[in-house]
Amino acid sequence: MTGSPVPPAPTAHTQVTALRTAFPGYTFNLIRHRGGRPRFEAVSRNGGDPYCLISADATEIWEALRAKGPRTA
Repeated sequence: MTGSPVPPAPTAHTQVTALRTAFPGYTFNLIRHRGGRPRFEAVSRNGGDPYCLISADATEIWEALRAKGPRTA
């Protein structure tokens, strides 16, 4: 039987929502992979530093962006 990839746990969506709220200068995506953990992607809206972060751990992205200070759109 074939089907769609298994969606990430609801907590992954909650984490992405929290990141979007805290860092409006970044676009956040949740990348789903069949049989694997979801990955989080953060991309700067204005080309700032860091420009792009990808991690399976949302906390890692949170800490990296918090170290740089809040971003605005």
